[in-house]
Amino acid sequence: MGQWSRDSHESPFIDLVPPNQAEGARRTLYDELERVRGPGRVSNLFRAYSAFPALGMANLRRLGVLLTEGRLSVKFKEGVMTALAEVNRCDYCVSFHATAMRNAGASDEEVQAALSFDPEAMGLSEKEQALFEFAMKANGDPHGTTRADVDACREAGADDHDIIETLETVNTGNSFNLVNGALNIGPDEFLSYMTGRGEQWRESA
Repeated sequence: MGQWSRDSHESPFIDLVPPNQAEGARRTLYDELERVRGPGRVSNLFRAYSAFPALGMANLRRLGVLLTEGRLSVKFKEGVMTALAEVNRCDYCVSFHATAMRNAGASDEEVQAALSFDPEAMGLSEKEQALFEFAMKANGDPHGTTRADVDACREAGADDHDIIETLETVNTGNSFNLVNGALNIGPDEFLSYMTGRGEQWRESA
């Protein structure tokens, strides 16, 4: 298993305060989550972040900027984060981002392609395929990327904005994987798609 995969049968290492017990700044964060995502959609990740409500709110807003104010497709960005969750063996994040990827219009086959690191089969544009390859390389070894890697993205139609947006997608996915893994945070109760990925990793180990 990867360094951030955990035993889902063990409880989280910090208190994930449920919405009906939230008060003060924590309550404000939860209300904003439900406003953005819908009633009952207070994710376990942000219950963990609610231990530091201002940071939780900042991360929610940062994620909102990435997903709603960027130029690249949500399907692409959720595909990158699904692939990163597979790399990092974060079963919670596989389920969360695979669900979001499907909600953004991806088919089951395209989700599987993200898990297999196959951008061509993900139904992405030529530009987003090049950026996906760049994202995976930068994630594996950021000091190993070269000007030629960036030029390949430019030749496919990407500009500086697209490149920064891609790298921030990698940064966001990895930071959430780390928090979930380090604190043994399991999948949300409202998730039903692509759950149990950790069991598959253990069986194939």
